[in-house]
Amino acid sequence: MAGRGDDWLADGAGGDWQDGDWNDDEFRRVGYAFVDLMAEYLQGLEGRRVYGPVSPAGLDDLFAEDLPEEGATSADLLTECRAKIFPNSMAIGSRRYFGMMNPAPLPVAVFADALASAMNQNAASWRNAPAATAVEKRVIRWLCALFGLGDAAFGTLVPGGSFANITGLKLAMNRSLGRNLETWDPEDSPHLAATAQLRFYVSKQAHYSFRKAIDVLGLGHGQLRKIPVDGLFRIDLAALEAALQADRAAGLVPCCVIGIAGTTNTGSIDKLDKLADLAAAYGCWYHVDAAYGGAVMLSEKYRPMLRGIERADSITVDPHKWFYVPFEAGGILVRDGDLLRETFLVRPEYYMERRGDGVAAPDPRSFHMGERVNFFQYGLHGSRRFNALKLWLAVKSVGRRRFAAWVEKDIELARVLAGLLQHAPEFRLIGPNTLGICTFRWEPDGASRTPEQVDQLNRDLQELVEREGDAWFSHTILNGRVALRVNFENRQMRREDVLRLLSVLRRAADRLRP
Repeated sequence: MAGRGDDWLADGAGGDWQDGDWNDDEFRRVGYAFVDLMAEYLQGLEGRRVYGPVSPAGLDDLFAEDLPEEGATSADLLTECRAKIFPNSMAIGSRRYFGMMNPAPLPVAVFADALASAMNQNAASWRNAPAATAVEKRVIRWLCALFGLGDAAFGTLVPGGSFANITGLKLAMNRSLGRNLETWDPEDSPHLAATAQLRFYVSKQAHYSFRKAIDVLGLGHGQLRKIPVDGLFRIDLAALEAALQADRAAGLVPCCVIGIAGTTNTGSIDKLDKLADLAAAYGCWYHVDAAYGGAVMLSEKYRPMLRGIERADSITVDPHKWFYVPFEAGGILVRDGDLLRETFLVRPEYYMERRGDGVAAPDPRSFHMGERVNFFQYGLHGSRRFNALKLWLAVKSVGRRRFAAWVEKDIELARVLAGLLQHAPEFRLIGPNTLGICTFRWEPDGASRTPEQVDQLNRDLQELVEREGDAWFSHTILNGRVALRVNFENRQMRREDVLRLLSVLRRAADRLRP
Protein backbone atom coordinates (compact mmCIF):
# COMPACT_ATOMS: atom_id res chain seq x y z
CA MET A 1 0.00 0.00 0.00
CA ALA A 2 1.49 3.33 -1.04
CA GLY A 3 0.20 6.20 1.07
CA ARG A 4 0.96 9.86 1.47
CA GLY A 5 4.13 9.19 3.47
CA ASP A 6 5.54 6.79 0.84
CA ASP A 7 4.90 9.29 -1.96
CA TRP A 8 6.63 12.05 -0.07
CA LEU A 9 9.62 9.88 0.73
CA ALA A 10 10.00 8.57 -2.80
CA ASP A 11 11.64 11.75 -4.08
CA GLY A 12 14.29 11.57 -1.39
CA ALA A 13 13.24 14.83 0.22
CA GLY A 14 13.42 14.51 3.97
CA GLY A 15 14.43 10.87 3.60
CA ASP A 16 17.67 11.34 5.53
CA TRP A 17 17.43 11.68 9.29
CA GLN A 18 20.99 10.97 10.32
CA ASP A 19 21.52 14.34 12.02
CA GLY A 20 18.40 13.87 14.16
CA ASP A 21 17.26 17.46 13.60
CA TRP A 22 14.24 17.76 11.34
CA ASN A 23 12.39 20.84 10.33
CA ASP A 24 8.60 20.87 10.56
CA ASP A 25 8.10 19.65 7.00
CA GLU A 26 10.49 16.74 7.48
CA PHE A 27 8.84 15.75 10.74
CA ARG A 28 5.41 15.70 9.10
CA ARG A 29 6.70 13.89 6.03
CA VAL A 30 8.23 11.01 7.97
CA GLY A 31 5.35 11.04 10.44
CA TYR A 32 2.81 10.55 7.65
CA ALA A 33 4.93 7.67 6.38
CA PHE A 34 4.78 5.98 9.77
CA VAL A 35 1.03 6.56 10.02
CA ASP A 36 0.65 4.92 6.61
CA LEU A 37 2.81 2.04 7.83
CA MET A 38 0.62 1.55 10.91
CA ALA A 39 -2.52 1.68 8.79
CA GLU A 40 -0.99 -0.82 6.38
CA TYR A 41 -0.25 -3.17 9.27
CA LEU A 42 -3.74 -2.93 10.75
CA GLN A 43 -5.55 -3.20 7.41
CA GLY A 44 -3.50 -6.26 6.48
CA LEU A 45 -4.14 -8.25 9.64
CA GLU A 46 -6.92 -10.40 8.22
CA GLY A 47 -4.95 -11.15 5.07
CA ARG A 48 -1.83 -12.52 6.69
CA ARG A 49 -0.95 -15.45 8.89
CA VAL A 50 -1.75 -14.98 12.54
CA TYR A 51 1.62 -16.45 13.44
CA GLY A 52 4.44 -17.14 11.02
CA PRO A 53 6.73 -20.19 10.96
CA VAL A 54 9.49 -18.44 12.87
CA SER A 55 12.43 -19.83 14.81
CA PRO A 56 14.80 -18.04 17.19
CA ALA A 57 17.83 -19.02 15.11
CA GLY A 58 16.22 -17.82 11.89
CA LEU A 59 15.25 -14.50 13.41
CA ASP A 60 18.69 -14.00 14.90
CA ASP A 61 20.13 -14.49 11.43
CA LEU A 62 17.55 -12.17 9.88
CA PHE A 63 18.52 -9.32 12.21
CA ALA A 64 22.24 -10.05 12.30
CA GLU A 65 24.33 -6.95 11.61
CA ASP A 66 27.09 -4.98 13.25
CA LEU A 67 26.39 -1.73 15.04
CA PRO A 68 25.71 0.71 12.17
CA GLU A 69 28.39 3.33 11.63
CA GLU A 70 26.11 5.55 9.53
CA GLY A 71 22.38 6.14 9.62
CA ALA A 72 19.95 4.77 7.04
CA THR A 73 17.22 6.69 5.25
CA SER A 74 13.70 6.67 6.60
CA ALA A 75 12.50 4.95 3.42
CA ASP A 76 14.96 2.10 3.96
CA LEU A 77 13.92 1.64 7.58
CA LEU A 78 10.23 1.60 6.72
CA THR A 79 10.97 -1.07 4.14
CA GLU A 80 12.80 -3.12 6.76
CA CYS A 81 9.78 -2.90 9.06
CA ARG A 82 7.56 -4.24 6.28
CA ALA A 83 9.98 -6.99 5.29
CA LYS A 84 11.27 -8.11 8.68
CA ILE A 85 8.99 -6.99 11.49
CA PHE A 86 5.47 -7.50 10.09
CA PRO A 87 5.86 -11.09 8.82
CA ASN A 88 7.55 -12.22 12.03
CA SER A 89 5.16 -10.76 14.60
CA MET A 90 2.03 -12.18 16.18
CA ALA A 91 -0.98 -10.61 14.47
CA ILE A 92 -2.45 -9.05 17.60
CA GLY A 93 -5.72 -7.40 16.67
CA SER A 94 -6.64 -10.00 14.07
CA ARG A 95 -10.11 -11.48 14.48
CA ARG A 96 -8.37 -14.86 14.24
CA TYR A 97 -6.20 -14.22 17.30
CA PHE A 98 -7.56 -15.92 20.44
CA GLY A 99 -4.39 -15.96 22.49
CA MET A 100 -3.32 -14.27 25.67
CA MET A 101 -4.86 -11.07 27.06
CA ASN A 102 -3.57 -8.80 24.29
CA PRO A 103 -6.39 -6.62 22.94
CA ALA A 104 -6.84 -5.04 19.56
CA PRO A 105 -5.81 -1.53 20.70
CA LEU A 106 -7.98 1.50 20.22
CA PRO A 107 -6.58 3.82 17.52
CA VAL A 108 -6.87 6.88 19.78
CA ALA A 109 -4.72 5.10 22.36
CA VAL A 110 -2.13 4.21 19.71
CA PHE A 111 -1.82 7.86 18.74
CA ALA A 112 -1.78 8.87 22.41
CA ASP A 113 1.32 6.73 22.87
CA ALA A 114 3.00 8.58 20.00
CA LEU A 115 1.98 11.94 21.45
CA ALA A 116 3.31 10.96 24.88
CA SER A 117 6.62 10.03 23.25
CA ALA A 118 6.80 13.36 21.44
CA MET A 119 6.16 15.27 24.69
CA ASN A 120 8.57 12.98 26.61
CA GLN A 121 7.26 13.97 30.03
CA ASN A 122 8.73 12.31 33.11
CA ALA A 123 5.56 11.75 35.11
CA ALA A 124 7.54 11.18 38.29
CA SER A 125 7.07 14.61 39.82
CA TRP A 126 4.45 17.32 39.55
CA ARG A 127 7.01 20.05 38.82
CA ASN A 128 8.46 18.16 35.84
CA ALA A 129 5.09 17.06 34.41
CA PRO A 130 2.18 19.06 35.82
CA ALA A 131 -0.41 18.15 33.17
CA ALA A 132 0.67 14.50 33.11
CA THR A 133 0.31 14.36 36.89
CA ALA A 134 -3.17 15.90 36.79
CA VAL A 135 -4.29 13.46 34.08
CA GLU A 136 -2.98 10.45 36.00
CA LYS A 137 -4.69 11.66 39.17
CA ARG A 138 -7.97 11.92 37.27
CA VAL A 139 -7.57 8.46 35.74
CA ILE A 140 -6.80 7.00 39.19
CA ARG A 141 -9.88 8.71 40.62
CA TRP A 142 -12.03 7.21 37.85
CA LEU A 143 -10.69 3.73 38.62
CA CYS A 144 -11.06 4.10 42.39
CA ALA A 145 -14.66 5.22 41.91
CA LEU A 146 -15.33 2.38 39.46
CA PHE A 147 -14.28 -0.16 42.09
CA GLY A 148 -16.07 1.61 44.95
CA LEU A 149 -12.96 2.22 47.07
CA GLY A 150 -13.98 5.58 48.52
CA ASP A 151 -12.54 9.10 48.60
CA ALA A 152 -9.49 8.19 50.71
CA ALA A 153 -8.30 5.72 48.07
CA PHE A 154 -5.51 6.45 45.65
CA GLY A 155 -3.14 4.57 43.39
CA THR A 156 -0.61 4.74 40.62
CA LEU A 157 -0.12 3.41 37.12
CA VAL A 158 2.53 0.71 36.75
CA PRO A 159 3.82 -1.36 33.80
CA GLY A 160 1.44 -4.24 34.40
CA GLY A 161 -0.24 -6.68 36.76
CA SER A 162 2.97 -8.31 37.98
CA PHE A 163 4.30 -4.97 39.18
CA ALA A 164 0.96 -4.17 40.82
CA ASN A 165 0.77 -7.52 42.62
CA ILE A 166 4.28 -7.07 44.01
CA THR A 167 3.23 -3.63 45.24
CA GLY A 168 0.08 -5.03 46.87
CA LEU A 169 2.07 -7.60 48.85
CA LYS A 170 4.58 -4.96 49.90
CA LEU A 171 1.72 -2.87 51.28
CA ALA A 172 0.43 -5.91 53.15
CA MET A 173 3.87 -6.45 54.70
CA ASN A 174 4.25 -2.84 55.74
CA ARG A 175 0.80 -2.69 57.29
CA SER A 176 1.48 -5.88 59.25
CA LEU A 177 4.94 -4.79 60.42
CA GLY A 178 4.03 -1.15 61.06
CA ARG A 179 6.87 -0.15 58.78
CA ASN A 180 7.20 2.42 56.03
CA LEU A 181 9.84 4.60 54.37
CA GLU A 182 8.47 7.83 55.79
CA THR A 183 9.16 6.80 59.40
CA TRP A 184 11.92 4.26 58.78
CA ASP A 185 14.94 4.70 61.01
CA PRO A 186 18.05 3.32 59.28
CA GLU A 187 19.54 2.58 62.71
CA ASP A 188 16.71 0.20 63.55
CA SER A 189 17.43 -3.49 63.23
CA PRO A 190 15.43 -5.09 60.41
CA HIS A 191 12.20 -6.87 61.24
CA LEU A 192 13.71 -10.22 60.28
CA ALA A 193 12.00 -12.34 62.89
CA ALA A 194 8.61 -10.68 62.43
CA THR A 195 8.92 -10.85 58.65
CA ALA A 196 9.62 -14.58 58.78
CA GLN A 197 6.31 -15.13 60.58
CA LEU A 198 4.17 -13.59 57.83
CA ARG A 199 2.01 -15.79 55.61
CA PHE A 200 0.24 -14.97 52.34
CA TYR A 201 -2.67 -17.00 50.89
CA VAL A 202 -3.63 -17.42 47.25
CA SER A 203 -5.22 -20.05 45.02
CA LYS A 204 -3.16 -22.51 43.01
CA GLN A 205 -4.61 -20.88 39.90
CA ALA A 206 -3.09 -17.50 40.76
CA HIS A 207 -0.72 -15.65 38.46
CA TYR A 208 3.00 -16.48 38.67
CA SER A 209 3.74 -12.91 39.76
CA PHE A 210 2.89 -13.79 43.36
CA ARG A 211 5.79 -16.24 43.49
CA LYS A 212 8.01 -13.51 42.11
CA ALA A 213 6.64 -11.05 44.67
CA ILE A 214 7.54 -13.34 47.56
CA ASP A 215 11.07 -13.68 46.22
CA VAL A 216 11.54 -9.97 45.44
CA LEU A 217 10.34 -9.01 48.92
CA GLY A 218 12.96 -11.26 50.49
CA LEU A 219 10.48 -13.79 51.86
CA GLY A 220 10.77 -17.55 51.89
CA HIS A 221 8.82 -19.46 49.26
CA GLY A 222 7.01 -21.36 52.02
CA GLN A 223 5.49 -18.08 53.20
CA LEU A 224 3.17 -18.15 50.18
CA ARG A 225 0.41 -20.66 50.87
CA LYS A 226 -0.95 -22.08 47.59
CA ILE A 227 -4.52 -23.11 48.39
CA PRO A 228 -6.34 -25.84 46.39
CA VAL A 229 -9.23 -24.88 44.12
CA ASP A 230 -12.78 -26.16 43.73
CA GLY A 231 -14.37 -27.66 40.64
CA LEU A 232 -14.71 -24.22 39.05
CA PHE A 233 -11.03 -23.39 39.65
CA ARG A 234 -11.82 -20.92 42.44
CA ILE A 235 -9.98 -20.89 45.74
CA ASP A 236 -11.37 -23.52 48.12
CA LEU A 237 -12.74 -21.47 51.01
CA ALA A 238 -12.71 -24.34 53.51
CA ALA A 239 -9.10 -25.16 52.69
CA LEU A 240 -8.19 -21.49 53.01
CA GLU A 241 -9.79 -21.15 56.43
CA ALA A 242 -8.09 -24.34 57.59
CA ALA A 243 -4.72 -22.91 56.51
CA LEU A 244 -5.42 -19.63 58.30
CA GLN A 245 -6.39 -21.47 61.48
CA ALA A 246 -3.38 -23.79 61.36
CA ASP A 247 -0.92 -20.97 60.83
CA ARG A 248 -2.37 -18.89 63.63
CA ALA A 249 -2.29 -21.90 65.95
CA ALA A 250 1.37 -22.43 65.05
CA GLY A 251 2.20 -18.88 66.11
CA LEU A 252 2.53 -17.58 62.58
CA VAL A 253 0.96 -14.34 61.34
CA PRO A 254 -1.65 -14.46 58.56
CA CYS A 255 -0.78 -11.31 56.63
CA CYS A 256 -2.57 -11.20 53.30
CA VAL A 257 -5.50 -12.96 51.67
CA ILE A 258 -5.44 -12.71 47.87
CA GLY A 259 -8.50 -13.02 45.66
CA ILE A 260 -8.43 -13.53 41.90
CA ALA A 261 -10.97 -11.73 39.72
CA GLY A 262 -10.39 -13.61 36.48
CA THR A 263 -7.63 -16.21 36.38
CA THR A 264 -5.35 -16.38 33.36
CA ASN A 265 -6.11 -20.05 32.79
CA THR A 266 -9.91 -20.09 32.87
CA GLY A 267 -11.21 -16.64 33.81
CA SER A 268 -12.46 -18.03 37.12
CA ILE A 269 -13.48 -15.53 39.77
CA ASP A 270 -12.98 -16.33 43.44
CA LYS A 271 -15.84 -15.67 45.84
CA LEU A 272 -14.58 -12.20 46.59
CA ASP A 273 -17.15 -11.34 49.25
CA LYS A 274 -16.38 -14.52 51.22
CA LEU A 275 -12.66 -13.83 50.96
CA ALA A 276 -13.28 -10.33 52.32
CA ASP A 277 -15.04 -11.89 55.32
CA LEU A 278 -12.11 -14.24 55.99
CA ALA A 279 -9.54 -11.47 55.58
CA ALA A 280 -11.42 -9.32 58.09
CA ALA A 281 -11.86 -12.20 60.54
CA TYR A 282 -8.12 -12.94 60.59
CA GLY A 283 -6.90 -9.35 60.41
CA CYS A 284 -5.37 -9.79 56.96
CA TRP A 285 -4.74 -7.30 54.21
CA TYR A 286 -7.09 -8.13 51.34
CA HIS A 287 -5.58 -7.85 47.87
CA VAL A 288 -7.57 -8.64 44.71
CA ASP A 289 -5.83 -9.38 41.43
CA ALA A 290 -8.32 -8.02 38.90
CA ALA A 291 -5.76 -7.54 36.15
CA TYR A 292 -8.00 -9.44 33.73
CA GLY A 293 -11.51 -9.33 35.13
CA GLY A 294 -11.50 -5.83 36.55
CA ALA A 295 -13.02 -4.38 33.37
CA VAL A 296 -16.22 -6.28 34.21
CA MET A 297 -16.92 -3.40 36.60
CA LEU A 298 -17.68 -1.30 33.52
CA SER A 299 -20.73 -3.49 32.81
CA GLU A 300 -23.89 -3.09 34.84
CA LYS A 301 -24.93 -6.53 33.58
CA TYR A 302 -21.87 -8.45 34.76
CA ARG A 303 -20.60 -6.25 37.60
CA PRO A 304 -22.22 -8.50 40.25
CA MET A 305 -19.65 -11.18 39.32
CA LEU A 306 -17.12 -9.11 41.29
CA ARG A 307 -19.29 -8.52 44.36
CA GLY A 308 -16.98 -7.95 47.32
CA ILE A 309 -14.13 -6.34 45.40
CA GLU A 310 -15.14 -2.98 46.86
CA ARG A 311 -13.95 -4.31 50.24
CA ALA A 312 -10.39 -4.88 49.03
CA ASP A 313 -7.46 -3.03 50.57
CA SER A 314 -5.64 -3.07 47.22
CA ILE A 315 -6.62 -3.98 43.67
CA THR A 316 -4.56 -4.80 40.61
CA VAL A 317 -6.10 -3.61 37.35
CA ASP A 318 -4.64 -3.77 33.83
CA PRO A 319 -6.16 -1.32 31.32
CA HIS A 320 -3.89 -2.85 28.66
CA LYS A 321 -6.12 -5.90 28.80
CA TRP A 322 -9.89 -5.34 28.62
CA PHE A 323 -9.78 -1.55 28.37
CA TYR A 324 -8.28 -2.00 24.88
CA VAL A 325 -5.24 0.26 25.28
CA PRO A 326 -1.72 -0.75 24.19
CA PHE A 327 0.99 -1.98 26.51
CA GLU A 328 2.08 -0.75 29.04
CA ALA A 329 -0.81 0.33 31.25
CA GLY A 330 -1.28 -1.43 34.57
CA GLY A 331 -2.42 0.01 37.86
CA ILE A 332 -2.55 -0.52 41.62
CA LEU A 333 -5.47 0.98 43.57
CA VAL A 334 -5.25 1.26 47.36
CA ARG A 335 -8.05 1.95 49.83
CA ASP A 336 -5.67 3.84 52.15
CA GLY A 337 -3.86 6.22 49.81
CA ASP A 338 -1.73 7.54 52.66
CA LEU A 339 -0.27 4.07 53.27
CA LEU A 340 0.72 3.81 49.60
CA ARG A 341 2.61 7.10 49.86
CA GLU A 342 4.21 6.29 53.22
CA THR A 343 5.43 2.96 51.86
CA PHE A 344 7.44 4.55 49.06
CA LEU A 345 8.09 8.09 50.28
CA VAL A 346 11.57 9.48 49.58
CA ARG A 347 12.61 13.12 49.27
CA PRO A 348 15.58 13.52 46.88
CA GLU A 349 17.01 17.03 47.01
CA TYR A 350 17.20 17.38 43.23
CA TYR A 351 13.40 17.28 42.85
CA MET A 352 13.27 20.70 44.56
CA GLU A 353 10.36 20.09 46.88
CA ARG A 354 9.18 23.29 48.50
CA ARG A 355 7.03 24.22 51.42
CA GLY A 356 3.46 23.33 50.51
CA ASP A 357 4.44 20.58 48.08
CA GLY A 358 3.18 17.06 48.71
CA VAL A 359 0.48 16.43 51.33
CA ALA A 360 -1.57 19.47 52.21
CA ALA A 361 -4.84 20.07 54.05
CA PRO A 362 -7.61 17.61 53.10
CA ASP A 363 -9.48 18.62 49.98
CA PRO A 364 -13.24 17.92 49.87
CA ARG A 365 -13.03 16.78 46.24
CA SER A 366 -11.30 13.53 47.33
CA PHE A 367 -7.86 12.19 48.08
CA HIS A 368 -4.97 14.38 46.90
CA MET A 369 -7.07 16.63 44.71
CA GLY A 370 -5.58 20.12 44.73
CA GLU A 371 -2.13 18.89 45.76
CA ARG A 372 1.21 18.63 43.97
CA VAL A 373 1.37 14.86 43.81
CA ASN A 374 4.75 13.32 43.01
CA PHE A 375 4.08 9.84 41.68
CA PHE A 376 7.65 8.64 42.30
CA GLN A 377 6.60 8.74 45.97
CA TYR A 378 3.78 6.24 45.35
CA GLY A 379 5.70 3.31 43.93
CA LEU A 380 9.02 1.87 42.82
CA HIS A 381 9.26 3.80 39.56
CA GLY A 382 11.56 6.78 39.23
CA SER A 383 11.37 7.62 35.54
CA ARG A 384 7.74 7.26 34.52
CA ARG A 385 6.19 7.52 31.09
CA PHE A 386 3.01 9.54 30.49
CA ASN A 387 0.96 6.32 30.22
CA ALA A 388 -2.12 7.95 31.69
CA LEU A 389 -2.65 9.89 28.46
CA LYS A 390 -3.77 6.89 26.40
CA LEU A 391 -6.22 5.71 29.04
CA TRP A 392 -7.58 9.23 29.60
CA LEU A 393 -8.14 9.79 25.87
CA ALA A 394 -9.56 6.31 25.35
CA VAL A 395 -12.13 6.67 28.14
CA LYS A 396 -13.10 10.18 27.04
CA SER A 397 -13.47 9.15 23.40
CA VAL A 398 -15.36 5.91 24.00
CA GLY A 399 -17.26 6.29 27.28
CA ARG A 400 -18.18 3.65 29.84
CA ARG A 401 -21.24 2.34 28.01
CA ARG A 402 -19.40 1.39 24.85
CA PHE A 403 -16.57 -0.18 26.84
CA ALA A 404 -19.20 -2.19 28.71
CA ALA A 405 -20.80 -3.33 25.46
CA TRP A 406 -17.45 -4.59 24.16
CA VAL A 407 -16.72 -6.51 27.37
CA GLU A 408 -20.20 -8.02 27.35
CA LYS A 409 -19.85 -9.04 23.72
CA ASP A 410 -16.53 -10.80 24.39
CA ILE A 411 -18.08 -12.71 27.30
CA GLU A 412 -21.02 -13.73 25.15
CA LEU A 413 -18.77 -14.90 22.28
CA ALA A 414 -16.94 -17.20 24.71
CA ARG A 415 -20.33 -18.62 25.66
CA VAL A 416 -21.23 -19.08 22.00
CA LEU A 417 -18.09 -21.15 21.50
CA ALA A 418 -18.81 -23.16 24.65
CA GLY A 419 -22.33 -23.89 23.40
CA LEU A 420 -21.06 -25.02 20.00
CA LEU A 421 -18.41 -27.26 21.56
CA GLN A 422 -21.00 -28.92 23.78
CA HIS A 423 -22.59 -30.29 20.61
CA ALA A 424 -19.32 -30.96 18.78
CA PRO A 425 -18.24 -34.59 18.88
CA GLU A 426 -14.88 -35.27 20.51
CA PHE A 427 -14.57 -31.89 22.28
CA ARG A 428 -15.16 -31.64 26.03
CA LEU A 429 -15.52 -28.37 27.94
CA ILE A 430 -13.33 -27.81 30.98
CA GLY A 431 -13.69 -24.89 33.34
CA PRO A 432 -16.44 -22.38 34.06
CA ASN A 433 -16.13 -20.16 30.96
CA THR A 434 -16.98 -17.29 33.29
CA LEU A 435 -15.47 -14.40 31.36
CA GLY A 436 -14.05 -14.23 27.84
CA ILE A 437 -12.09 -17.50 28.12
CA CYS A 438 -13.26 -20.91 26.90
CA THR A 439 -11.20 -23.98 27.86
CA PHE A 440 -11.78 -27.42 26.39
CA ARG A 441 -10.09 -30.65 25.42
CA TRP A 442 -10.05 -32.68 22.22
CA GLU A 443 -10.72 -36.32 23.04
CA PRO A 444 -11.02 -38.25 19.76
CA ASP A 445 -13.02 -41.47 19.59
CA GLY A 446 -11.46 -44.70 18.49
CA ALA A 447 -8.84 -47.00 19.95
CA SER A 448 -8.05 -46.79 23.61
CA ARG A 449 -5.53 -44.05 24.40
CA THR A 450 -3.77 -43.09 27.57
CA PRO A 451 -4.39 -39.62 29.02
CA GLU A 452 -0.80 -38.78 28.10
CA GLN A 453 -1.44 -39.66 24.47
CA VAL A 454 -4.53 -37.45 24.42
CA ASP A 455 -2.43 -34.68 25.98
CA GLN A 456 -0.03 -34.94 23.08
CA LEU A 457 -2.86 -34.87 20.55
CA ASN A 458 -4.07 -31.59 22.05
CA ARG A 459 -0.58 -30.11 21.85
CA ASP A 460 -0.34 -31.31 18.27
CA LEU A 461 -3.67 -29.70 17.38
CA GLN A 462 -2.59 -26.33 18.78
CA GLU A 463 0.77 -26.55 17.00
CA LEU A 464 -0.83 -27.49 13.67
CA VAL A 465 -3.19 -24.51 13.79
CA GLU A 466 -0.29 -22.26 14.78
CA ARG A 467 1.89 -23.57 11.94
CA GLU A 468 -0.79 -23.08 9.30
CA GLY A 469 -1.54 -19.56 10.51
CA ASP A 470 -5.34 -19.79 10.24
CA ALA A 471 -5.85 -18.87 13.90
CA TRP A 472 -3.96 -18.75 17.15
CA PHE A 473 -4.89 -19.95 20.62
CA SER A 474 -2.89 -21.46 23.44
CA HIS A 475 -2.91 -24.62 25.51
CA THR A 476 -2.54 -24.94 29.26
CA ILE A 477 -2.76 -27.52 32.07
CA LEU A 478 -6.03 -28.04 33.97
CA ASN A 479 -6.53 -30.85 36.48
CA GLY A 480 -3.16 -32.20 35.39
CA ARG A 481 -4.16 -32.58 31.73
CA VAL A 482 -3.54 -30.48 28.61
CA ALA A 483 -6.45 -28.26 27.66
CA LEU A 484 -6.96 -25.84 24.78
CA ARG A 485 -7.56 -22.22 25.75
CA VAL A 486 -9.38 -19.64 23.62
CA ASN A 487 -9.59 -16.02 24.76
CA PHE A 488 -11.93 -13.36 23.32
CA GLU A 489 -10.61 -9.82 23.66
CA ASN A 490 -11.32 -8.03 20.43
CA ARG A 491 -14.01 -5.37 20.09
CA GLN A 492 -14.33 -6.14 16.33
CA MET A 493 -14.92 -9.87 16.70
CA ARG A 494 -18.31 -11.30 15.73
CA ARG A 495 -20.17 -14.61 15.83
CA GLU A 496 -18.93 -15.54 12.35
CA ASP A 497 -15.38 -15.45 13.72
CA VAL A 498 -16.37 -18.05 16.30
CA LEU A 499 -17.84 -20.26 13.58
CA ARG A 500 -14.67 -19.89 11.53
CA LEU A 501 -12.58 -20.92 14.55
CA LEU A 502 -14.72 -24.01 15.05
CA SER A 503 -14.10 -24.94 11.40
CA VAL A 504 -10.37 -24.51 11.91
CA LEU A 505 -10.52 -26.78 14.97
CA ARG A 506 -12.46 -29.48 13.15
CA ARG A 507 -10.21 -29.35 10.11
CA ALA A 508 -7.07 -29.69 12.23
CA ALA A 509 -8.63 -32.52 14.24
CA ASP A 510 -9.52 -34.39 11.03
CA ARG A 511 -5.94 -34.16 9.84
CA LEU A 512 -4.51 -35.37 13.14
CA ARG A 513 -7.06 -38.05 13.99
CA PRO A 514 -5.13 -41.34 14.44
